[in-house]
Amino acid sequence: MYMDYTEIGRRIAQKRRKLLLTQAEVEAKAELSPRYLSNIERGRSIPSIDVLMQIADVLHMTPDEVLLGADSMSQEELPERIFAGLKRLNKVQQEQTLSFIGWLKDHEK
Repeated sequence: MYMDYTEIGRRIAQKRRKLLLTQAEVEAKAELSPRYLSNIERGRSIPSIDVLMQIADVLHMTPDEVLLGADSMSQEELPERIFAGLKRLNKVQQEQTLSFIGWLKDHEK
């Protein structure tokens, strides 16, 4: 599978700006060396999976969002993907998932 690191960098930069964070702030929180994030955002450095996950954690992104831009999923597509994922779980996992959904609803803001 081909990975477009320029596009990955663009997604990271876009999310960072949306959160009003500077490159230096993200680098500090992700424990990256100075200017490394700049090189990633411009597609000049190819980060390891570990580094991508550190950045994703700081920016509150999922791996799918970073690597594939999955945050553009449509409102109709999301329930279908959730249901498809649930069907692949065993009964105990499905019950745990249902319990977690209940917990989420109880803790809505």
